[in-house]
Amino acid sequence: MKESKLSFIHSKVYYFITELFVGIALMGVEMSASRLISTYFSSSQVVWTLIIGVIMISMAIGNYWGGRQADKKPSYTRLYLELLFAGAYITLIPFFGRFIIAGVSAVFALFVTSNLVIWASLMCCLILFVPPLLFLGKVTPSLVKYSMGEKVSGKVIGSLEALNTIGSIIGTFLPTFLTIPFIGTSNSFVLFGAMISLLGIIYIVGEFIENKQNSNKNTEKNEQNKKEIKKARIKTSILAMFYSVLLILGITISMNASFIFWEDKTIVKEDESIYNYLKIDKNGKQYSFSTNVLFGVQSTINEDDSLTGMYYDYLLISPFLVKENPNVLILGNGTGTYATLMKNYLKIDCTITAVEIDQKIIDLSYEYFHMSKDINVVCDDGRNFLTRTNDKYDIILVDAYSSISAPFQMTTVEFFNHVRDHLSNDGIMMMNINMVSTDKDSINVALCDTAFSVFKNLYTFKVPSGSGMEVFASKEISNLNLLDKIQAVTSPRSELNAVFNRLKSGITPYVDSGIRLYDDTCNVEIRSIKALDGIINAELEYYRAVFEEKGLKGLMEELFKN
Repeated sequence: MKESKLSFIHSKVYYFITELFVGIALMGVEMSASRLISTYFSSSQVVWTLIIGVIMISMAIGNYWGGRQADKKPSYTRLYLELLFAGAYITLIPFFGRFIIAGVSAVFALFVTSNLVIWASLMCCLILFVPPLLFLGKVTPSLVKYSMGEKVSGKVIGSLEALNTIGSIIGTFLPTFLTIPFIGTSNSFVLFGAMISLLGIIYIVGEFIENKQNSNKNTEKNEQNKKEIKKARIKTSILAMFYSVLLILGITISMNASFIFWEDKTIVKEDESIYNYLKIDKNGKQYSFSTNVLFGVQSTINEDDSLTGMYYDYLLISPFLVKENPNVLILGNGTGTYATLMKNYLKIDCTITAVEIDQKIIDLSYEYFHMSKDINVVCDDGRNFLTRTNDKYDIILVDAYSSISAPFQMTTVEFFNHVRDHLSNDGIMMMNINMVSTDKDSINVALCDTAFSVFKNLYTFKVPSGSGMEVFASKEISNLNLLDKIQAVTSPRSELNAVFNRLKSGITPYVDSGIRLYDDTCNVEIRSIKALDGIINAELEYYRAVFEEKGLKGLMEELFKN
């Protein structure tokens, strides 16, 4: 019975199990990596490309390295020690990854003025994911060699490759639909890392027991062989114990690790969904909601439903521009600030349909942002919703663009045609764009140009605080002179009237520059990155000047003087 159990670690069955679970862990780490990186640098196609590229390069190098090493110096022990190390490293990523990302971002912020997000996210991927993935890449060629020796067997190779692929499929679905939504990104790393390490631990313990039994049976080995074997066992034991300590440390400090390690006193809620990292802060009587760590706030509301001081306030002019009891559609509801202010602050008698793709955000909007129960909230993609409804709306707000990314399917000519088709003849379409820059080829210009190609009557307003731009548009066939209507609006509330006056003084007719985004050729991710670079560089200009004048010590004093 013991012989069978001990020989199991050297059987093809154990190699097949190894290949399967390495495939699961590989894709599990890749999917979890996308959430970790996107929480800081956005989930754009650019960032996804960097993550996939780094992982594929690491695997390719690991494959080549593993194949050469298996031919020259084959060693089962080394392979499984490397798996133990790789797993331990993966469990440490959630804890140390936050500091690495923050540190790399800070260093690049001082010296890089172009494509900061791209370079910073690339360097973070290289530091965080290359070391463990190199060792995971060694597994397949090594197991092929150990399973077949010098013989060539298409069946064995095919079985190993098939198991790796099956594992990769499982590892693709697990983080998205199970581990991240239910146990979080940090615990997902811990799970997949521990899975890999366990393969190494089982092998090393089994080999230790097996070698001890064999040495007791074979007493004819010369003293030199015994010394070499003993030396190798001691080395293996030390490395195994060290990697095991790293594993235990990683599990201990990384489980439930927060994405934020700096200012966390105001955080009242952290969570994750299929789509987003979710964070709610409370500062005094104001709640703020964000889906990322470094850039922007997606929603804000006061406990007494008063004006927020943000872009929502300017959007409240909308019901004064259309007929009474308007039918309102919000694409990208977030936690429902605009809808709540319409109902609770303006107390407008209107019908509101709010579309939000993330069910967890919808739940949070009721729990923390006291969104009215009589608002019809639909969990769906905004564009998909438009294709499924025949209703017409007097007000359509497109608020699906965050400060670091924009869903491409809601930025194109085809999308704005859908919006126009669902707008009443005298209705208005509004957009909130959080990525304003002066670049003539920027995302906000591309979005406005594209919307202008459909609506023609289009006006823009730069929000005084922050980096937001509000867009107001109406149909060509509308009898509504939109700009005149805006200028004529007044409110009996002095604070709201002040908001409207700022809007009136800053709103301007849009001048088209001819950029068009289409479903087939939309490059919104590249434009978003450029816009984000502009925002970041504007914020960092002062600190770069301090660094150049006073050096690192002067910069640190400036940062921590308060």
